[in-house]
Amino acid sequence: MCLQLVVEKGENKKCWRLLIEFGKLTGVPVLLNTSFNIKGESIVCTPRDAIRCFYDTGMDYLAIGDFLISKAPYHS
Repeated sequence: MCLQLVVEKGENKKCWRLLIEFGKLTGVPVLLNTSFNIKGESIVCTPRDAIRCFYDTGMDYLAIGDFLISKAPYHS
């Protein structure tokens, strides 16, 4: 089963902004939400869990609150 959700700017401004910016970068203003864990492990419950899981998987980016974490090298 697939559940689609619409994000309204007035209801969740941070999530709405993330979708807009992701759409600008990729041409696809869609994000997938799934359980946040590695097979066989518990679901992520803390920012520390999230960061560990992020580095142990093939994810490219992790958004936590006002922060966007990337595995790509930083270039100024």
